Amino acid sequence: MPDDAMTIDERYTTATHTSNMRVQADKRGDADVIIAAGWSPSTIGSALLRLHSEWDGAEHPAKGAATYQHEFKLLLGKLKSLPDVREQLTLQADKWGMDKPGHVAASVLMWWLDRVCPVCHGRQFEGIDNTPMLSKIVCPVCRGSGEREFPCGDDGRRLAVFIDDCLARARVSIKQRLHNR
Repeated sequence: MPDDAMTIDERYTTATHTSNMRVQADKRGDADVIIAAGWSPSTIGSALLRLHSEWDGAEHPAKGAATYQHEFKLLLGKLKSLPDVREQLTLQADKWGMDKPGHVAASVLMWWLDRVCPVCHGRQFEGIDNTPMLSKIVCPVCRGSGEREFPCGDDGRRLAVFIDDCLARARVSIKQRLHNR
């Protein structure tokens, strides 16, 4: 896929998994994307991009498996950016005076990483047993949204908006730096 057709998130993910970190004067490469992310004024946004890249690149355990909880905890342990991002979101939640800021930050962060409804798997409708078909019955858990229930009410929503704002600033900054090169 040409660089121009990829989103900033896709370019960042590709750059973090490359083995070619050469910087070339006449050609924009993966190293330039990493450099642009490092220059972003939204350090939390850049860290969130890195965390999502780590999440996407990790092998996820099968939901419903007997060992799911154990494997999920192992997966979280492999996400190098997770502790720093969680700490920064906890500090922001605490700054806003939220009750249990660590719990709100962790809950919203887990929702943000994996918001797909565990019942319908994001398909919004119930499946028809023993077929690959979907019924016309809306998923009773997500009520047709395809997403898990949002955690922590208004405090959670405020923190999720903060995450989205930080990501948007980081993406714009990276895109501008890459475009100006």
